[in-house]
Amino acid sequence: MREKVKEGYDEGDYEGDYRKGREVREKERELLDRLFGRVSSSRVLDLGCGTGLPFDRFLVEKDFDVTGVDISEKHVKMARENVPEADFIEGDFFERDFEENTFDAVVSFYAIFHIPRQEHPELFTQIRKWVKEDGAVLITLGPEEMDNHHGEIGGQEMLWSSYSPEKNIKLLEDAGFDIVTTYTEDYRDETHFWVLAEPSGQ
Repeated sequence: MREKVKEGYDEGDYEGDYRKGREVREKERELLDRLFGRVSSSRVLDLGCGTGLPFDRFLVEKDFDVTGVDISEKHVKMARENVPEADFIEGDFFERDFEENTFDAVVSFYAIFHIPRQEHPELFTQIRKWVKEDGAVLITLGPEEMDNHHGEIGGQEMLWSSYSPEKNIKLLEDAGFDIVTTYTEDYRDETHFWVLAEPSGQ
């Protein structure tokens, strides 16, 4: 699945076809503002950063110190050009070895459902280790049960994998998070499940 996703983003017209003129939308901005209100400092990790647009550019303009990780070599190259103020790393989420309590916030937009859902619990646990005790996370997940679902982005085959919103909430809670708010988004004939959460006990 990883190889197919990487190939799709490296070879597809993702920037031109899928995100042409893409800006941070009003609801996304609202959720990001709620995230900003829950963190005391400014170091942010973006998992699946893509080309750095629009989110990493938006975060940098808000004076956040951004580290982005993406599996696509092409996207990382574009992100470095689009947002030179941020630090971008090419690679798999699970290959990163960040120290515990490193980031004030962890975000991931339209990316986690491109890795096998069986690995989502481990990823949530990893994210919990990376984010500070007084930090927060904002992520988008799939809206329903689907495993190895085939589709297309930018003229290339793409794969999706996710659990239901109810199970995702349970997995995040099991990983050590309290749910602050959720939002189901319908956009461009797609549906996404947004979750804003914070480490348990805040």
